[in-house]
Amino acid sequence: MRDSSQVAYAQARVQARFGGRPAEAFWRELEAGRDLPHLIETARASSVGAAVEALAPSLTGHALEARLRGRWRSVCTELAHWYPHGWQPAMLWLAWLPWLPPLAWLQRTGTALPWLADDPQLGELAAAEAETRIQLLARGPLAPLADAWREERDLTEAWRLHWRATWPAVAARERRGLERLDAVLAGFLPGSASPSGPPFHALVDAAQPAVTRVFRRTAGTPVAGLALLTLLLLDHLRLRAALAVARSFGQAVAA
Repeated sequence: MRDSSQVAYAQARVQARFGGRPAEAFWRELEAGRDLPHLIETARASSVGAAVEALAPSLTGHALEARLRGRWRSVCTELAHWYPHGWQPAMLWLAWLPWLPPLAWLQRTGTALPWLADDPQLGELAAAEAETRIQLLARGPLAPLADAWREERDLTEAWRLHWRATWPAVAARERRGLERLDAVLAGFLPGSASPSGPPFHALVDAAQPAVTRVFRRTAGTPVAGLALLTLLLLDHLRLRAALAVARSFGQAVAA
């Protein structure tokens, strides 16, 4: 399939996915809940149902997080494959965002958290001796972070620098869209939160219309696909937050 035909085909699919996202009323109801089984069932009946289909109320918090991370990676992989090869690295690199916090912890402390041993992406890295972790990182899909790890630099900033490096050369309008998406993402990356900054829901409320404008202005280009992924990331973060709050502070759930 020629690139132009593939992008047109992808646009039809991302437009449908964009239109199927939950309405704001759904999120407000979900975020107000504290009963984990009810939240999971509510989410299952929505367009984010695939994200919770493998969840059970009895899951530990770490297991719940692992399932959500895996689902997010699947979403990025699926959408990337709709687009020409030149755009896939930028889309696939977004898939690693949920792994940045545990990876940064491992880099900073050298201590593997017990639950990391079961993580399919970081388990081998966590189990390795400290001196061999850099070599393992450099041989895997997170290789662009290896130099930052070795030099004890911020992994989040290294992630962002590599993401920008994956952008293909584009026209000025599309480049402006990419820059806007990067600015929005910067507010949700690990380490970006500040005690004196706006709360999470306010960040989401500000980000949604900004990313939606990029989606509409770049329709028919792969930038629209990245804009959709950014919106889906916001959905992922909201779902994760609602489930985590219910899991930690809601009604007791049998183990």
